[in-house]
Formats: sequence, structure tokens, C-alpha cells
Amino acid sequence: MTNDEFSSGTTEAEIFEELRIRNELEPIESREHYADVLDEIITEKIDFGELHPDADTESLKENLLRRFDDLVEPTEL
Repeated sequence: MTNDEFSSGTTEAEIFEELRIRNELEPIESREHYADVLDEIITEKIDFGELHPDADTESLKENLLRRFDDLVEPTEL
């Protein structure tokens, strides 16, 4: 498993893209909201078998939490 791949095909980049799409549909208003949406996506990926339950989701979350500023421009907050 590569650093970017956390399951059978689901990558950090794919999850970030889903975060970006959700942000377009319903703007993410804070870091806390971002973390909540990220948790929802990861839970959904596990529930639908796209992310293995034993995957290192903590590292995945940490990596994606660091990308908050890549998703939300400071002027949007």
C-alpha cells in the first residue's frame, strides 16, 4: 500500500476531491466543519467497502486535515 493509497483503490487524492465537491455543494465554514465532513466521507468509504476498516485512517485524516487551506481560501471564512 502506498502512502497515497489506503484501500482497494481509494486514495487520499480521491477523498480530497470528494471534499472539494462537497465544499462546492455546501461551503465548508471552518476547520471543525472540514474535520466533520472528512469524518463523514471516511465513514462512508468504510461502510461502502471502498476503504478497509483496518486502514490507517488516522494518518489519512492527519494528511487531509493539513490540506484545509488548499480547499478553503482565507477570504471564504
